[in-house]
Amino acid sequence: MKDQTSKILNALRMGVIPDTVLDELIVGRTQEMEELTNMLEEIKNNGFGAVKFVKGEYGTGKSFMLNYMKQRAINEGFVVASLSITGGFNFSKFDGLYTAIMSNLEIKSDHQSKGTNFEEIFENWLKNIKKEKEMNSASKDIYSVIAALNDYNNAFAMVLLTYIRAKINNDYELSNIAASWIKGDKNVPYELKKRLNVKGSVDIENAINVFRGFITLLSLIGYSGIMIFIDELEMVMGNRADTRLKTYANIRYIMDACGTGELEKCGFIFAGTKELFINEEKGFKSYNALNQRIGSKISGGKGQVANLRQPVIELNAFEQEDYFKITEKIMAIHSSHYHYRAPVDLTTIYNLVMIECSKTDKERTTVRNYSKKLLEILDLIEQNPDLPIFKTKVSGLIRH
Repeated sequence: MKDQTSKILNALRMGVIPDTVLDELIVGRTQEMEELTNMLEEIKNNGFGAVKFVKGEYGTGKSFMLNYMKQRAINEGFVVASLSITGGFNFSKFDGLYTAIMSNLEIKSDHQSKGTNFEEIFENWLKNIKKEKEMNSASKDIYSVIAALNDYNNAFAMVLLTYIRAKINNDYELSNIAASWIKGDKNVPYELKKRLNVKGSVDIENAINVFRGFITLLSLIGYSGIMIFIDELEMVMGNRADTRLKTYANIRYIMDACGTGELEKCGFIFAGTKELFINEEKGFKSYNALNQRIGSKISGGKGQVANLRQPVIELNAFEQEDYFKITEKIMAIHSSHYHYRAPVDLTTIYNLVMIECSKTDKERTTVRNYSKKLLEILDLIEQNPDLPIFKTKVSGLIRH
């Protein structure tokens, strides 16, 4: 556990989201987490496809929520892929999205390294069927999977079979070529591609069917499905108009495909700032077909009413009570890790942190900046417990 707390503290110091033990840091957002967890259960148990959008300003916890749900999905037996628009992938073409997904796969694993790859998923499957069954029975399982994939894309089924045979025969060169093709690599040389007995690559014409085949494959070999998490979607607004609109068209298509059953056992969770949802020139409102599907809140008399079952989940800024809770949680982790007891109370630490945040935040502080400054204060307290400021109650701060 000490290694885990060290990872949490180091991540918070750098202003990033830790990738482990996020239950230790959850504050508020209970209903939102429950709704997204229900989404996972529906996909796992009923084979649905689903799409959700997480909306909120910078620092309100969007990335934290995506990371938390990614961990939940992995623990529920999903294959996951985490992407960020700043990662440079081309969302305006579905084959670009497919390649990005296939290059960022993660599964539940005993080893400590982050992430996995296409090869690890299927090596695990091949090892398991070899252990559990005789060769003839294992071969039948493999061919039944290949037969099912032919319904989606013949080339994909052919290349996968080539990959499996190459792995069994320890032909590493051929298995690497096949894996590259399956992952969407368009730079496989022609001479090498001939060994796969297929023409062409995963492209804009066939990418959706190959992706559907891949999801079916995951289900057939024992996974719950696939969850794709896409962060910083607002960065799309900085693209050229034609590229931006093609991206919005792909998001609309994903919503339709999940809603109609074309994409099953598959979920997408997008995160973006409020500007993405309200900007009429470059945001979702500039593409009416998508904006209509996303919808808007219904007025409830005094204001808009949250309906978490709708496509958009909005995260509001933390209130003082939430900051007190996150302070208490991080203090507990910090004091346990460094074996000390803070000489000041929680309220004083909260006020000290808010004073520091007020020096850099123009308006309300963010959860990210607050957590980073809190770690700075706690590190100072642990290393310099006799400083006078840590023996005096700090009060009178109004802004938070």
